[in-house]
Amino acid sequence: MKKIISFERIVGLSSLFIACCSGFFSILGIGMLFSGSSIAAMTMASSLEIGKLVATSFLYRYWNKSTFLLKSYLITSVIVLMIITSLGIFGYLTGAYQQSSIENKITQDMITSIEDQKKYSQDKIQTSKKRIENITVLRNSQESRLNESMTNSLIARNPIQLRQIQQQTSDFIEQSQHDIENENQKIQKSIDELQSFDKHISELKIQSGSKKDVQTFKFVADEFGVEINKVVKWFIIVIISVFDPLAVCLLLAYNTTLTPDTVIKETESVDKIVEDAKKEATEEVQKEIIFKEIIKEVPVEKIVEKEVIREVQSPQHKTGFFSF
Repeated sequence: MKKIISFERIVGLSSLFIACCSGFFSILGIGMLFSGSSIAAMTMASSLEIGKLVATSFLYRYWNKSTFLLKSYLITSVIVLMIITSLGIFGYLTGAYQQSSIENKITQDMITSIEDQKKYSQDKIQTSKKRIENITVLRNSQESRLNESMTNSLIARNPIQLRQIQQQTSDFIEQSQHDIENENQKIQKSIDELQSFDKHISELKIQSGSKKDVQTFKFVADEFGVEINKVVKWFIIVIISVFDPLAVCLLLAYNTTLTPDTVIKETESVDKIVEDAKKEATEEVQKEIIFKEIIKEVPVEKIVEKEVIREVQSPQHKTGFFSF
């Protein structure tokens, strides 16, 4: 269990996960940039991502064994590929924001258009109200004229003229009432239109509010007093400045966590071989010394004398045996 959750594995998995995420978004971004041949572009970007990770590990592990030209080329390639990956991520995130931004802009344009229509309806209401006021003033003046004509003694003596004035005034009042009713209908129609416009605007605002990314960026832009596009641009730059470089640095850190153990194991194996060789050589020397000491303890002359004595004594015993 200790090996499964070791710190080296955590560093390695973190590096691999971040590298896969950055590569994924970069590959999609490059495919969006070259939409005419997106599959080929994404395949090329995938191979470059793998090559970047392998080149980074190779440089760390075989730095001392590699030539200056190879190291220079690989370092340059890794840096350029990091820039390409960052640009791919920038393209992907920018495309995602542009899609939401365009939808939000269309919604805002629709709201602006409806607001203009609301203003036109409000103007119609004001115009109708003003016309009703004018008609009311004229009708009141005609009614006053009728009252004056009826109280005027000269007109009262002429019934025909009085009847004409009464008929004209009555027709005018009737027409005025009809005009006022028409204007009131226009006002009511405009009010209904305003309510419909307000409802439509509310629905559009709710729909626009569901796009949390645009609303968040808009809030930040309003707070700092800058354009929303600048806020998005710098936010994406901050993300890509730590995304792929962090993956490469963690890959180097993973190789670093593995290097000390490897060096220790190799050193221990070499030391063990040297120690074993020393022990064998020491044992051989000791055996040779012991053998020489044994030879020194038993002189050759004594051995020869003993053998001669044995040979001399043996014939005597034989002679005695034959004497019997």
